[in-house]
Amino acid sequence: MRQPAFILSVVLLAACGTDRAKSTGENGGTLVISTPSDAQLIFPVLTEDATAGQVEAQLFDKLAEPGMALHTNGDAGFEPRLAKSWSWSRDSLSIAFALDPRARWHDGAPVTARDVRFTWQLYSDSVVASPSRPLVAAIDSVTVRDSLTAVFWFARRGAEQFFDATFQMRILPEHLLASVPRAELQSAPFGQHPVGTGAFKFVSWEGRQAITIEANPDYYRGRPHLDRVIWSIAPDPQTAVLRVLSGEADWYEALRGPDIAAVAARPELQVVPYRSMTYGYLIWNERDPKNPSAPSPIFADRALRRALTLGIDRASLVKSVYDTAAILGHGPINTHIATFDSIIVLLPYAPDSAKRLLDALGWRVTGADGMRMKNGRTLGFSLLVPTSSAPRQQLAVLIQEQMKRLGVKVEIEQGDFTTVVRRVTTRDFEAALWGTILDPSPAGIRQSWTSAAAAPGGSNLAGYKSAAFDAYIDSAVHTLDPVREKAYFRRAYETIIADAPAVWINEARNFAGASKRVHPVRMRADAWTVNLAEWYIPADQRIARDNVGSAPAAPPAKP
Repeated sequence: MRQPAFILSVVLLAACGTDRAKSTGENGGTLVISTPSDAQLIFPVLTEDATAGQVEAQLFDKLAEPGMALHTNGDAGFEPRLAKSWSWSRDSLSIAFALDPRARWHDGAPVTARDVRFTWQLYSDSVVASPSRPLVAAIDSVTVRDSLTAVFWFARRGAEQFFDATFQMRILPEHLLASVPRAELQSAPFGQHPVGTGAFKFVSWEGRQAITIEANPDYYRGRPHLDRVIWSIAPDPQTAVLRVLSGEADWYEALRGPDIAAVAARPELQVVPYRSMTYGYLIWNERDPKNPSAPSPIFADRALRRALTLGIDRASLVKSVYDTAAILGHGPINTHIATFDSIIVLLPYAPDSAKRLLDALGWRVTGADGMRMKNGRTLGFSLLVPTSSAPRQQLAVLIQEQMKRLGVKVEIEQGDFTTVVRRVTTRDFEAALWGTILDPSPAGIRQSWTSAAAAPGGSNLAGYKSAAFDAYIDSAVHTLDPVREKAYFRRAYETIIADAPAVWINEARNFAGASKRVHPVRMRADAWTVNLAEWYIPADQRIARDNVGSAPAAPPAKP
């Protein structure tokens, strides 16, 4: 159903309030973020789940951050972080980053250029197998000019050299990690007790209960306003929302349907809209989950994937499940990406064409149950979905019904968030409802869909491989002409859409539920927590938990 007019009014007012929010310079208070999913590992080089990413953004710094406009070409608009300044070589094949001499690790050790070089080595190491490895492939090497100057070298010029050197890596401490064998980083204690350079320090992590961080009073850019931030881990999305409604928590990032109305009706709460870089999709595993070295007996067939995609009514799914909280997906891209092209058309909903194609492939209805068979095998698959996501559970049921009309049997497998993440990332699934938070760069698609990322440990979870797609992406990444760049990306999008490694369902429109005590500042579309150090709770609006162990006032974080 559509949102009542009064809810939309509240949403618009909240948006205006967020845009106008200015720091008061007051320090203090505790922000409790309610979330239905725990982190898997707090270790930037290895993790990619949303909760871990939010925590890591507070504990670890990058060399520089893109501004609110999220430009990725050149260095325009980027804000200094660990690098106080930078300079380009005359041939544009190297960038020298001058580190801020005030920067310290949370254990007191100084940040050096060796840390920067070490970080790049970890991200690019095939043994470490970082999910971000394809995103730093354009960096040829990193050298140490002196203790506070790291130089990035590139084999050839590209529009996103600066973006690749800064955005893709959070700097890690060589003095704490160099002695750990690369193959053992996943199980290293560091992932449970991280030490970074950021505005907040790690305090504790109680599995499936809470993650707590506290203000770093010695932060080189100035102390954050909040004393502490706590991620309160709820067992499911509805419990997470209830914690905000009851006052146990101050923030929940993803309100849906009736929850928007419930929050808007409370005078002490607010609905906060913000831009999103998220898209949701149904992913087909093109490898056999029982034998990953072999192709899937079903989804390795491009024609079959196309037939199943033609049988899914994406528009009705989005309307039924998300209403106004999402729009129809546009492929492996988001409307906030610079190379988004509204001309590109996805495969249509055409169930009659789907049935004819399945018949032609030899999958025919032979029995009274209406299911299709071929060589004695029923056409069907298991669909993996997390119990922590009510929308995905609803989507699974609707997809199951739509597939049944085609004569395809779908068994819904449910698991907790941790289990589903493990199974999908290890490719132990046939099909799954999944989501991706994009980074601002259109080149980020390399991480999820290129052939290189399909290797074991990579983030191409479908196992999709296309030489044509790879070539178009490579051409787009390395051209300096923005017109040619967009044309190459368009051809890449058209190629992958035609190959149907996934069914792109929705693009999120995000609405957070929050206490009015909380003043969110500069919520970036790709990462709403990235400027959390600037958020504040006015002194006259704090409650009992805000005053526990409050740190003394100090200069505010610089914008």
